[in-house]
Amino acid sequence: MTRLKIAPEARTGDRLFIGLASASFIVALVLALFRRVPGGHRYDLALKLTLPILVLTWLFRLRPERAFGRTALVVVLLAGLGLGGFNLATVDRDSEIVNVYRTVFEALDEGRNPYDCGTIYHRDAGGNVVYGDFNYPPLEIYPYYLARTVAGTWNSTVLTAAILLINLAACGLLALALKEIPLKLLVPYLALIMFAETKTNPSMTLLVACLILLMMARLEARPGLPGRLLLAAAFGLGLATKFLVIPLAAAYYWHVLMSEPRRRLQRVLPDGAVALAVAALVTAPFGAWTVFRSTVLFNLFLKERAVMTTFYPNVLSGPLAWLKLESVFPAAAVLVLGAGVLAAPLFQPRTAMLFAAVAFLMAASTPEPQFLPVVTALFLASVLEGKAGEPSFRSGGGASASPQS
Repeated sequence: MTRLKIAPEARTGDRLFIGLASASFIVALVLALFRRVPGGHRYDLALKLTLPILVLTWLFRLRPERAFGRTALVVVLLAGLGLGGFNLATVDRDSEIVNVYRTVFEALDEGRNPYDCGTIYHRDAGGNVVYGDFNYPPLEIYPYYLARTVAGTWNSTVLTAAILLINLAACGLLALALKEIPLKLLVPYLALIMFAETKTNPSMTLLVACLILLMMARLEARPGLPGRLLLAAAFGLGLATKFLVIPLAAAYYWHVLMSEPRRRLQRVLPDGAVALAVAALVTAPFGAWTVFRSTVLFNLFLKERAVMTTFYPNVLSGPLAWLKLESVFPAAAVLVLGAGVLAAPLFQPRTAMLFAAVAFLMAASTPEPQFLPVVTALFLASVLEGKAGEPSFRSGGGASASPQS
């Protein structure tokens, strides 16, 4: 057997991955041990976000053959089924998310804009009910409004059923996007993605992320303008879901710019225009500025955000709040996310998107373990690209294949 040599850029990328994942976990652990953040609650959430990312980084970036070993697959399958059973057995019929959507639907039924009506249900740090504006992008409304219409009622059961159906569709798209990975190796991870989060609403972000991965695979199989525009449209839909798709789009198109400098204008401008047009079309019924103010700006300013929702310290926001530097957070978050995006040329496209997504989750105002299914899907997709100089599923080698001497 010949020992594979990893290209310098791949080693740099792996060092960045393990460095970011390790540092993030250490910060989360320090926050949990000292609990000194003013107004901070649920320090365990940052640990629940950073520890799985550290494990996934170790498996998929440093030991990809172990990610598909028998032990890992059994553990992943049991984790997915166990989480599914636990989540379904502990549904909160009066959860905040159920009431948020109830009041959104009431506003829509009365002809009011949920992004500036001031009547949307929230709970503050003390668990008290407060009312404000809806703070998720518009594509997070339509499928649940449809579910309410079809069911004729709205409650936790309808919400859970809608989430599971969307997750199932996402798993179908992901299986098509990753068809080079044998299905028997993929199923345990699909079970984890399907059931890991059913109590809140990251499902549309997961669905669109899997659609993006499928469009990328189709574009690689059949290069051309139609495939590019379909991928751009998928990114545009993602811009109208929760914010995780923003770094995916930025990293992908920055990677394109850096890898095709002679064609940068012809390659990116039409694609970007299509993505923005699709996002604008989805957002238009509610007003672009109104949505931007109630979503992006709401999550950038920690003190304003804390009025309407509980503050859960994250890897970046936690230390800054500890040091009473909340005002620095917006600029710091943009810098961290920008660095994650600018690192895209060090990786291949899917891996660049994954790295930017992890940077985004570390820089987010609060920890978001709800996005771990999306991150898991991106880790799976990164296996198709492999490391520079190493075989991958796409090249026919499989995750654990090595060239013969």
